[in-house]
Amino acid sequence: MAAKKFNFSAIKKRRNRIAAFLLERYDNIQLTGDAIYQLSNSLLDFLPSTVSVPAVFESVRVLAGTTLDRRRITEFAWQIAGNVDKLNDGEFIMPWTRQIEDEIVPVRVESVTPTRRKNDFGFVFLCRALAGTPCPTAFPQFFTSRSCNAISRVVGFSTTPWGLHPYAGVAAHFTNLMFFAHIEAERSRERPVFHNVSISSGMLRANKELLEVRCRTKPCPRGFSTACSECPVGYNECSYAVHPKTYVEQHCRTCDKVAFFDPAEPGIMCIGCQQRNNCTV
Repeated sequence: MAAKKFNFSAIKKRRNRIAAFLLERYDNIQLTGDAIYQLSNSLLDFLPSTVSVPAVFESVRVLAGTTLDRRRITEFAWQIAGNVDKLNDGEFIMPWTRQIEDEIVPVRVESVTPTRRKNDFGFVFLCRALAGTPCPTAFPQFFTSRSCNAISRVVGFSTTPWGLHPYAGVAAHFTNLMFFAHIEAERSRERPVFHNVSISSGMLRANKELLEVRCRTKPCPRGFSTACSECPVGYNECSYAVHPKTYVEQHCRTCDKVAFFDPAEPGIMCIGCQQRNNCTV
């Protein structure tokens, strides 16, 4: 099975145009009757002329009876933009419930969390499907430390320790890297599951742009000397950061120190205590 052509910039552009239109015309609107026909006809203006009109209509009809909010609008716009090839083939798009067949899906790693499973220390990658059947589902995938070392050579790190961008065990550097996940239908009944990965030349270029700064072959654009893996700035502010939101400082009840907390995951433990707790479970 070969990976399909993938252009994330084009998908984002189409997704954003569709979402902007839906937010303007259909936010908090219940889709029934004429609204379904009107929406499916309007979507054709944002899609290639090669798509199947019945497939577009059926993709909208899946939403019949629902009231669109901002979250559902964004998801639906991404589903359509990320599956134009299926619409071209006459297949309609519906929310992912289980994987019907093996599929090579482009994903981006949104976060990396250290953890331990049984006797294996490793990391949970939260992967976002950027196109394909599971798009835009975010799903976890566990990798052992050994697996991280193996896939690092595929996704853009140097293939030798003396290269410019070696993988030195800092799994946080996988954050926001893209690759193709080879989803296995037999194992993907509750969530997408994969073990093998591959990559396109475009993904490789994008990944290396991030790794150049993270591995400091290019300087931090903010002039920081702190390693990216130790920096409190999130990728909501810096595209080279390795966690979603900028950390905030407050008192930690566990270590009894002023420390960094992740605003996306409020709790009583700081980042350091959370990581130590995850790795000893």
